[in-house]
Amino acid sequence: MDRNTSAEGKKSDLLDVYYFRNLVKNRFFKPAVNFILFVFLSIIIYFGLTSEPDLRFAGGNPFATTMIWDLWHPLLAFTVILFGRLWCFACPIGAAGDWAQSVFSLNKKYPEKYRNLWIAVILFLLIFAAERHLFMFTRNPVSTAYLLLFFTLLAVVMGIIFEKRSFCRYICPIGLVLGIFSMLSAVELRCKSRKTCHDHDIKECIVGTEAGKPCPVDEFPQTMERNNTCIMCMECVKSCSKDNIRISPRIPGADIIHSNKKYLPEAYLVHGMIVIFLFVMGMERFEFRNTIIDFVRSTLPIDSITFLQLYWRNMWAIIIFTLITLGAAGLLYVSIKAVFSGTNTKNTFIELSYAFIPLSLSVYLAENTFRLLKGIFFIFTETGEMFGKVWEFAIDFETINQLQLVFLTLGFLFTLLAGVLISKRRSHNRKEVLQGIIAVDFTAIVYLIIGFKILTLPII
Repeated sequence: MDRNTSAEGKKSDLLDVYYFRNLVKNRFFKPAVNFILFVFLSIIIYFGLTSEPDLRFAGGNPFATTMIWDLWHPLLAFTVILFGRLWCFACPIGAAGDWAQSVFSLNKKYPEKYRNLWIAVILFLLIFAAERHLFMFTRNPVSTAYLLLFFTLLAVVMGIIFEKRSFCRYICPIGLVLGIFSMLSAVELRCKSRKTCHDHDIKECIVGTEAGKPCPVDEFPQTMERNNTCIMCMECVKSCSKDNIRISPRIPGADIIHSNKKYLPEAYLVHGMIVIFLFVMGMERFEFRNTIIDFVRSTLPIDSITFLQLYWRNMWAIIIFTLITLGAAGLLYVSIKAVFSGTNTKNTFIELSYAFIPLSLSVYLAENTFRLLKGIFFIFTETGEMFGKVWEFAIDFETINQLQLVFLTLGFLFTLLAGVLISKRRSHNRKEVLQGIIAVDFTAIVYLIIGFKILTLPII
């Protein structure tokens, strides 16, 4: 047995805990979870469609917006560090595509030229850029319902046209974000022994068996080295006759240091998420918001047409989000250009950008802290009313603000550490290590200063 195989064999396996393996391999377990959540998704869509479009007016039912934007979305952000893309196992939208595909599918190959993540990146940026003025998802239950219907329909259509779960791998913006942050996850799904995989002629995880389907996202456990693409569907656990799949605890962030697979769309979005959510938190502060609004109004050619004002603001939202994401990515790119000599700037930018995933997640958590508490308080309040109790909770904005600053600082520190480790791994000499550290540290410090400046502005 070689050294690598020996090391792999020593790793603990969460599938061995009690009856977890039997539960995962049960043919009814995943469909039951998917069906229950699909029913709940349908309820959310129903309440969204039957609500007043704007929650500021009478007749607005906050159930849909609260469930999606104040509970589900923040919980994903706060649990990805522990469970990675486990949500994808339960996702009713992906399951709807699977169900449609099982009834009828053209089974076409997803086009090679679109086998990248740029569509998912654009969808993610568009949703958050247009949220405030055009769609207003967080305060518009109807728009939220239509968004859920759109992605469900898209998953179904892609399931009918293309083979496997092309929607989940190449299109889903939530899957993209979870994939990036799952590189920090404390668990991983891998093969136990690469030698066992290599020596086994029939790759059941690829071709499938009666017990389990082929991997729906075309991953191969023998060569997997990061969490990004794996949707934790457990089909490989079911199909592998050698019982060679494990789910193991690990040091969080191992993928961003050791993985050789790094891509430009992911690198770009890492920076984009940092500045986007800093900007969103800035818009929750009176001084910052008024500065942006005054600027946009000053560019309006005709001040009296309300319809034009709406779309003009939305146009500027998209422009601003595009410019700040390009600027954020450009900051590291220029830093690399300034400190490195005789190197491929693009490849260096891609590799070093992964050091910013901890900072990106910390800003994501900071932006979602208020929403998560708001959602939890909503559940408690509604539950109390069901039992004739009055449970009222007040959100302490000062405490939340302090938590946001803590998240930002921790993300900054872990990014500095990741920058050191990645620079050491990719560099050939001490000079290159130092250059990588300087480029990462300079960019991270700029992000930290901007973040502290925004988060210390008064909310009102």
